[in-house]
Amino acid sequence: MKRHWRRRNYFIKKELQGKYIFNFFIFVIGGSIIFTLIFSLLSYNTLTVVYKDYNLQIGKTPLVLLMEILESHWIFIVTTGFSVVILSMFLTHRFAGPIYRFEKSVEEMIKGNFNFEVRLRKKDEGKELAYLMNQLLSIMSSRIKELRLISDEIQVQISDISNLINSREGCKEISANLQKIHDSQRKLTEILSHFQIKHDT
Repeated sequence: MKRHWRRRNYFIKKELQGKYIFNFFIFVIGGSIIFTLIFSLLSYNTLTVVYKDYNLQIGKTPLVLLMEILESHWIFIVTTGFSVVILSMFLTHRFAGPIYRFEKSVEEMIKGNFNFEVRLRKKDEGKELAYLMNQLLSIMSSRIKELRLISDEIQVQISDISNLINSREGCKEISANLQKIHDSQRKLTEILSHFQIKHDT
């Protein structure tokens, strides 16, 4: 049974996305301020004539332009700021969503569930990691299936030995079953040797 974690909203990891949205917003604001400062320095010694309220006004270019922007284009500034937040939210969702899925997938693996597949949307980031995780899930599922089969074989062989002992038959049958158990144990060792765990020497 495959499990899917649907993203119900675009603000799925609030702390992570909030951090990146704030940084992106600060970056845009900082860039605008730097541009304004550079423009002001370059045009500091120039004058600008403005026709306002039936009057001609003369002032230094940086101050005149700043006042005009604040008075006439404040709606544009607010809209731009809001657009920056929305855009950054959509952009962060492309990697915040996959991180959420990876976290949920690892939680399932910790619980011992390997019967699922990591799926991402077309425009999501992290497809390479999703591919590697799916390979890991496939390999682990295959290895666990092998271990279960060998475990079942050992259980059958132990039952056969118990029956032989109870029936007091010859040692040849018991020896043959012990050899089968030894072979199964060797298979288990070979499979387990593929894995490295903490504190291995």
